[in-house]
Amino acid sequence: MNLLEQRYRNVLRLLPASYRAGREEEMVAAFMEMSGDAPNVGSRPGWGEIASVLALSVRVRFGAEGAPPRAFAWGETVRLVALLGLAYQMMNAAINMVILIRALASADDRYPVGPGLSIGEMGAAACSAVAFMAIMRGSPRLAKTAALLSTTPALVYFAIPLQMPGPAGMMRPLEEVANAIISIVPVIALMLGFHRDVAPLRRSWWLTLSPLAAALMVLGWVAVGWYWLRLGESKWLYLWLDELGMSIVALVVGSAFAITRRRGPSWPLALSAIGLLLLLARLPMMIDLFGWPGYEIVNTVLSGQVALLAVLIGTLGTMGLRSLPDARATLT
Repeated sequence: MNLLEQRYRNVLRLLPASYRAGREEEMVAAFMEMSGDAPNVGSRPGWGEIASVLALSVRVRFGAEGAPPRAFAWGETVRLVALLGLAYQMMNAAINMVILIRALASADDRYPVGPGLSIGEMGAAACSAVAFMAIMRGSPRLAKTAALLSTTPALVYFAIPLQMPGPAGMMRPLEEVANAIISIVPVIALMLGFHRDVAPLRRSWWLTLSPLAAALMVLGWVAVGWYWLRLGESKWLYLWLDELGMSIVALVVGSAFAITRRRGPSWPLALSAIGLLLLLARLPMMIDLFGWPGYEIVNTVLSGQVALLAVLIGTLGTMGLRSLPDARATLT
């Protein structure tokens, strides 16, 4: 085996072992034939060849309809994470856009950003909505482009402290790290799950616009529960009235359906991943308030929410992993 052949085999390690077992020799022979009379010592696989193997690895690991059962289950899981995450972002974007418009229209001094960043946030919120609607209506390229643009504010908020000299740049707020992760993970799932082997979705408009209906329900419930019923004045309840608290309740309901119906591994695994994102979003508040006098009840509620999320993540994750098809079923 010469050096160039060994380098091609190293690149092929990006592929699952079960896939390499049946195709590695054929692929290496094809690569070596295409390399022609290239010198053995100085030659390396081209970036285009590496990219093609990486893309193939994604398609094999996150299979579409007709793929081996285990690969298809992982593919469905990643696609569900993308759809659920983008739906949450679209709902959250609609809520924040209403709040932002109200703040700008009333010149509210409590709003902490300038006009430029406000416009950027509104644009990112619109991109989140476009991304979800595009993927639901069968336009994956538009969805991926819009989803990438929607992550810009979170990345800017994450990067700004890095440019600050001294300790301020080192002590980046945990909340910004969590927000960046929450924004990026559904976009990564979208890129990985909806590859060229996946048939575009063709969902109805009522399902496509359901996050907007959810946003209206959230705004309505906050208006009734917070301002009319004054539930927000209770330290035991107000953390269940924000977007994250209501998302935790929605996750509990969804988890109950996933656990009782047992329709395969994808839904439990996807909900477990969403639960982990919600946990990342809640932890910064718990860390910031821990030990502060007067926040004992709030910390108790936060601890309960974190514990609930941890239980759901563990239960759903274990359930999903145990119900995955046998890895030997992926051998072809």
